[in-house]
Amino acid sequence: MTVEAIEDIKVRAVTQEEVESFFEHGWVKLPNLIDRSAAAELLRRAKGLFGEDGRTNLDPISENSMLKVKTQGWFRTAVPISEMDEAFRKLASSEQIGRNAARLFGRESSIRMTLNNLTCKLPGDTDRGKGTDFHQDTTQHMAFEGNTMNVWIALDEVTPDMGALEFYSGSHKLGNLGNLLDPETLQSWEPHIAKTCTKTDPIALQPGDATVHTNLMIHGTGPNLTNRPRWSFIGMYLPADTRYTGADSFYTNGLGLKPWDVIEHPNFPVIYDATS
Repeated sequence: MTVEAIEDIKVRAVTQEEVESFFEHGWVKLPNLIDRSAAAELLRRAKGLFGEDGRTNLDPISENSMLKVKTQGWFRTAVPISEMDEAFRKLASSEQIGRNAARLFGRESSIRMTLNNLTCKLPGDTDRGKGTDFHQDTTQHMAFEGNTMNVWIALDEVTPDMGALEFYSGSHKLGNLGNLLDPETLQSWEPHIAKTCTKTDPIALQPGDATVHTNLMIHGTGPNLTNRPRWSFIGMYLPADTRYTGADSFYTNGLGLKPWDVIEHPNFPVIYDATS
């Protein structure tokens, strides 16, 4: 795939078996969601931004005031990558990704894209290769009335020792457990989580493979123990009829949204229209 052929980035449809697995476990692996040539082109573009080794123009880590932890220590990120590169924009706004999201959410709703980013977990000898603390995505997403889902696509091979994603299967059924990034909160829930959920092994992925998880899924990673960066694209999606809760959030602050109105804003475009 070349720069001139970015329109050839195709996303496959999810299967009924994958939908059922997602409902049961709260996450699902989607092999070959995009083909390897598309992943290779996206990886080439990602390295154009961050360098072959992922270390070009590293900026200082800053603390995220919402999470109260240095989440940028988990990986490098470019947000939104769709505004920096046309190929990533086409992927992030793919109608088929939206159609897949509707099936995985469980109803034929239109779908909005809310966020998309390029991530690069550097080798663990750096401050951008640490393990990702186990958490739910509820803290970040409290401005949205509905559930959200993250589509996580590997742009290069991800081996288990590279900080591959791990999930507590079934944890989405526990609801919002609060700020699990607070060690005391996580520790208080650990006996119940251990009794009701099954922790996966790190999920190995080939280029173009993906995982999808709900915002209620407890997930995290170990550190990147290799000498290779871990490259991925992440898109976040939600039903288009979701309303804004009015909560303070870096996703929505300053956009002029009104509490309990549907989230109509260019930052959150509808990528799949279920009525058309």
